[in-house]
Amino acid sequence: MRRFLLISYVFPPAGGAGVQRALKLVKYIGRHGWQPVVVTPRTASAPVRDSSYARDLPPGLTVCRLPSLEPGALSQGQEGKPGGASTAAASAMQWLKRRGVEALFPDRHVLWLATALPGALSAARRHKVEAVLVTGPPFSSFILGRAVAASAGLPLILDFRDDWSGFFTKGFKAHGGGPHWKRAVLGLESRLVRAASRVVATTPALRDRLRFLHGGPAAKYVWIPNGYDPDDYRFLDQAPSHGPPQGEVLRLLYAGTVFESHPLQDLWDGAALLTPAERERLLVEIMGRAVPGSVVDPGLAGLQVRALPYMPHGQALRRMAGAHALVMTLAGIPGLERMVPAKLFEHLALRRHTLAIAPPGAATAIVEACSAGRWLPPGDAQGVAQVLRQWLASPPGELGPPPPLFNRANLAGRWAAVLEEALAC
Repeated sequence: MRRFLLISYVFPPAGGAGVQRALKLVKYIGRHGWQPVVVTPRTASAPVRDSSYARDLPPGLTVCRLPSLEPGALSQGQEGKPGGASTAAASAMQWLKRRGVEALFPDRHVLWLATALPGALSAARRHKVEAVLVTGPPFSSFILGRAVAASAGLPLILDFRDDWSGFFTKGFKAHGGGPHWKRAVLGLESRLVRAASRVVATTPALRDRLRFLHGGPAAKYVWIPNGYDPDDYRFLDQAPSHGPPQGEVLRLLYAGTVFESHPLQDLWDGAALLTPAERERLLVEIMGRAVPGSVVDPGLAGLQVRALPYMPHGQALRRMAGAHALVMTLAGIPGLERMVPAKLFEHLALRRHTLAIAPPGAATAIVEACSAGRWLPPGDAQGVAQVLRQWLASPPGELGPPPPLFNRANLAGRWAAVLEEALAC
């Protein structure tokens, strides 16, 4: 079986939706003759952990967990462990943390690269890998992948899970960093993309933007969407009671992080236009994290809002299956129209309608093409209220089977083809 190096900063036991792209690739790529060797931090500076993801890791998988000097990693217990940071390095990182890691270019996770490079190079040589595949964000990992590929003489594949230079120029701050920072990010992105044999994007719009910016043959740029793993949804067939709930209350659920790019204000503005009696029949569950300043409960008379913590993936899916409809939001910020939240594919697999409040673009196109719910542009409170009233009168039923196009097992074949093409370059 052929081997490739997969560099993924987020990997189990880190949690969150971003982990799944690498995780499901690792799970299914062996069916296509490829074996991954994973490189990831020993302790990632990640906001949540989800040990349940470990059940998807194939037996015998090689995972090289390399040390990091990041303040976030140190604070999660890396200090004092073999191969961890020295006392002097820990003190230096704490100083940097106090002064702010916002000055680090291209993002704060660049601190991982110096300690990761020797181990990544060693893994590539020891396991005789034939290609290097890096998934970001964080996009600083692309620098590590480029260094390993250049040193070992291997083809490089870059996987853009998000739009770097067009949106998340500084961590996960929309268009952050100012004009000089943005130009520097665009220049770095261009150098890395030009060095890559293949560039993968999660949407056709992002793929086309990268080609327009950085040039090269069309075949170099590939679209591989996110998707769903059918194994995660077996419980739907095993328990017929997992159809939409019955009763007088309309249950909506939002799963994920509430922050600048994924706000709930439009939902609250629409609910504010309902009467208190109508709101008494509406329950909104918010499952996951909310960054400081996000409105999780608007305090509207009659409206039931239930805040739930981040849950392990399987448990979260079962909670989502108990809702009449699921909520997906994208702010009306230029660039977000090129993105599709990974949760949308879970909505499809759960066969639940989506209330999508998002600018017209890649995500709303999927909702329309799959007849998977209703979408409204940001700022349309009247439209949101109208949909809520319609669903209060007649709750949405169950959708049909999700499109095979988004099946993670099928998508692994496309990843295998990208690896083969990179070797042929």
